[in-house]
Amino acid sequence: MSAMIPEIDEDVIYIIGLLQSATPKDLPEVESVNEKIIRFCKDSGIKIKQYLMHYTSKEDWIEHFGSKWDDFSKRKDLFDPKKLLSPGQDIF
Repeated sequence: MSAMIPEIDEDVIYIIGLLQSATPKDLPEVESVNEKIIRFCKDSGIKIKQYLMHYTSKEDWIEHFGSKWDDFSKRKDLFDPKKLLSPGQDIF
C-alpha cells in the first residue's frame, strides 16, 4: 500500500471524505457527480488525491504518484518483478 498526498508547498493538508451510498439504479448518477467534482478540482488547480480510485491508464497512475512515480516503479520492479501483485489496478 502506498498512500499519496498532493505535492504542494503548504504546511497544512485538508482531508475531505465524501461518503455516498447508491443503489445499482443510482450508481451512474453518483459516478457522474464524482467525475464533476474531480473535473472541477483539476480545472480550478485544486490538487487532490483520490482514495480507492480506479484509474484506467498508466498515465493516470503516473499523475497520481507525481514525482514519486520513479521510486514507486523501481520498488515494484524490485519486490514484484513478475507483476503478480495487484494485477487488477492496470498500473503496469
